[in-house]
Amino acid sequence: MGITVYSLAISIVFYNLALIAVFILRRSPGFRAKHAVSLLAFITVLGVVRLVLPIDFDAAYVVRSYKIIPAVEDFLRRPLAASFTYGHLLLALWAVGSLVMVIKDVRLQRRFDRYLQSIDFVDRPELLKIAAEYGNDFAVLISPQLHMPFTSGILHPVIYLPDVELNDAEWRMVFCHEITHIRSRDNLKKLFFLAVETLFWWNPVAHFSAAEINALIELRCDAMVTEKMNRVERLAYTELLSRLMGAAYTGEAFAFVSNMIGSNTEMHLRFEALGNGHSEHGFTRHIFYYIACLLLIASYFLLVQSARVIDQDHAPILDEGYVVSYSNIDIQAPSDMYLYLVDGQYYLYINGDNYGLVHEENLLSPPVNNLPIIEGD
Repeated sequence: MGITVYSLAISIVFYNLALIAVFILRRSPGFRAKHAVSLLAFITVLGVVRLVLPIDFDAAYVVRSYKIIPAVEDFLRRPLAASFTYGHLLLALWAVGSLVMVIKDVRLQRRFDRYLQSIDFVDRPELLKIAAEYGNDFAVLISPQLHMPFTSGILHPVIYLPDVELNDAEWRMVFCHEITHIRSRDNLKKLFFLAVETLFWWNPVAHFSAAEINALIELRCDAMVTEKMNRVERLAYTELLSRLMGAAYTGEAFAFVSNMIGSNTEMHLRFEALGNGHSEHGFTRHIFYYIACLLLIASYFLLVQSARVIDQDHAPILDEGYVVSYSNIDIQAPSDMYLYLVDGQYYLYINGDNYGLVHEENLLSPPVNNLPIIEGD
């Protein structure tokens, strides 16, 4: 068991597949009508688990690429100047792009913080009294210059409210929604996915996933708020969202902010979900959970690796400083090392000498997992 560049690549692929699945399923009216948003959240969590745990298992089934991956590796190793390769250039571009994304997000957040510092806040004792019913682990600020309720901050969350006229029951729905965001640590989740988007800025899926995750967080929050409501109460909650939406302005999204009101498309999906009510925890829904878990587990037992078919007399020289440790042999490179495949058996050759049979279960372990393979007659 270990972590290699191949396992990292597989983790990124499966994470993207999970996000694409959520993107497709969330837009299916039939799926939304039958299954709760918690299933989509569960698929997203599995994708995150796969991303942060890119582990190779020794029992994994290895798919060997003889053309595509070797061609990519050869390109990345091709020198541009002296020892500076195309691979180094792409890593530099990757780092610069991530730094630019970080600077953009920081400037955006600082601009938002300055806006909050510039507006006027008013006293609404009756709202503070309602807020006190939900605890004192957050602050509440009300301003006539705000257009919608939202929660900002991670360590010290603040609920910001517009200075509008709602009855007590409606304000309790607003507070319940925002406090659900706080207790679910939704702003921390948004920050995590923003970090993923920043790290993989070159990946289109990472960019549209930010909007997807924000929409999914709001759908899940609605589901938690209305879980114990009857149909009349859910209708009142939906009408409240519609009223707030009419006066709301939805601008740029921020890392530490959860907005109660989103885009028109997002709100349409939320209204539809609220109208459908809550799904039954039936056998069909459980099947989706089981399938998602099985796919996650199966992904750990599939590995794509580079393999090369070369002449025995032209085995490549490994990079200087590579140390081989196999069967109590300790040899400092550069060495001529490769695996010789004949009759389904793998043999380790170092400088032309046969050091013995390598069993199939050891092919994923260092140092043999990255060696070229020569096919014999």
